[in-house]
Amino acid sequence: MGGKAILLVVISFSLMFAIVNFNSQNTTTRAVENLSEYYSKTNLQNIATSGANMAANIIFKDPTWTGNFNHLPFQGGYLDINVTKFAVDKIRISSKGYLTGIYNGEIGEDTSLVKLILEPSSFSKFGYYSNKWPAGGYLVTGDTIDGPFHTQGQLLTLGSPVFMGKTTTKGGITSIGNSYGFGAADPKFLGGYESPVDVPFTLNTTKIKDAGNYDGKIFQDAGGNALDVKLVFTDDGSATGKVQYSTRKTGTSTWSTAVTAKLDTLAPNGVIWNTKGNLYVSGTVNGKYTVGTGKSGSNYGYVYLEDDIVYRKSPLISDPAHPGYTISNPACQDMLGIVAEKQVVVKDNSANRNNINIHASLFNFDGGITVEGITSSSPNMGTMKILGGLIENEAQTTGYTNGAGYHQVIKFDKRFETTTPPYFPATETYEIVSWFE
Repeated sequence: MGGKAILLVVISFSLMFAIVNFNSQNTTTRAVENLSEYYSKTNLQNIATSGANMAANIIFKDPTWTGNFNHLPFQGGYLDINVTKFAVDKIRISSKGYLTGIYNGEIGEDTSLVKLILEPSSFSKFGYYSNKWPAGGYLVTGDTIDGPFHTQGQLLTLGSPVFMGKTTTKGGITSIGNSYGFGAADPKFLGGYESPVDVPFTLNTTKIKDAGNYDGKIFQDAGGNALDVKLVFTDDGSATGKVQYSTRKTGTSTWSTAVTAKLDTLAPNGVIWNTKGNLYVSGTVNGKYTVGTGKSGSNYGYVYLEDDIVYRKSPLISDPAHPGYTISNPACQDMLGIVAEKQVVVKDNSANRNNINIHASLFNFDGGITVEGITSSSPNMGTMKILGGLIENEAQTTGYTNGAGYHQVIKFDKRFETTTPPYFPATETYEIVSWFE
C-alpha cells in the first residue's frame, strides 16, 4: 500500500469516527432533552391531577364547597382550580396546571388540564337498604339477598342466609344458629361484609322539585291543596313513549279528563314530581324516569301501584354460564325510580290479585313497601316480583307465612351499579363519575 492509500485510509477512518462521535453526542443530547421533556410533562400532569384531587377531597368533606384557587403555587409550578355546580346537584372541577420546563426541545411554559364531574352517590346502588332493622326480624336459611345490602341497624341472621353482594351495617350483626331447624350460624357474605359503615337515610325533596322545574314536570295544586296524580305509562314504539295523566284533589273521587303526552316533551330530563299528595302508577315504561310524590306533615306521600309497572324488556335474563343466576339484559334500555316520601303501596284490586311485576328501584322514606289493607286473613295474591331495588325506612308486611298476601322476590338490577334513574335520591356524599385528562 502506497503513501496516498494510507493517507486515504486514515482520512476515511477519521471521518467515520467523527461521524460516529457526532451521532453519539447528538443521541446523548436528544436523550437528555427527551428525559427533561418527559420530566416536565410528567410533573406538569401531576400538578393538574393533584389540584383535581385536592378539590375533590374538600368536596368529599364539605359537599357545599364551591371555592376556587387562582395561581396557587404547587410543586414548582402553579394551579388554577375552578369548581362549579350545574344541573341541580352535579359538580364540575377544572384543574389547570402551569409549569416552566422543556417542551418540544425548547424552554417555556406549558399547561395541563384535568376535568372531573362529581354527583351524589345514589341509593339506587343498593339491592336492599333498610334504615331500621326490625327487632326479631331474622334473615334465615333459604333467604337470599341479591345485590348490595346495607342497614343502619343491627342485622339479625338465623342459620345461613346468603348475601350475594357487598354487605354493610352500622349496628353490626348478631348471628344465631341451631334453632327452629335452621342449622348452624353461618351467614354467607359472597361480596364481603364490613361494619361499622354509616350511610344516613336522607331525602332532599327540594332537589327533586328543582329538577322537575329545571326540565321536568311538576304537579301541584294552585291553591296549595293536596293533589292526587295518576300516571299510566304507554309504550308507543318510540324512543321515549307516552304517559296518560289525570289529577284530582286528594279526598275527592272524580279524576280529570286524562291527557296523553309524549314524555320527551312533558319531562325531557325524566323527572315527574307531585309536590304534595299521592301518586298512582302503572303501565309499560319506555325511557328513563324518576316519578314520585311529597307529603305534608304525616299526610299523603303515598305511591300506589295499581297494576304492573314494567319495562319493555326485562332488565335481567338468565346467565347461561351459571344456571340459577341472572345477568343484565343488554336489550333493556329503560329505567325507573319510584320515590314516595311516605311509602309505596300495592293496591288491593283485581289487577293485583294474581301476581304483580315491578321493574324499578323503590324508595320509601317514611315506611316500606306494603299491600293495601293486608291482614293474615287476606287472600293469597301470588308473587310480588321486584326487579330493581328496594330502599325503605323499615320493612313492612307484604305477606304472611299462611299464604296471605304475596310471596316477595327481589332481584337487583345490576345496571344500577353504574347508572341511576334521573335525580334519584342520593346520600349526602359525592362520588367521581367522570375523569377527563
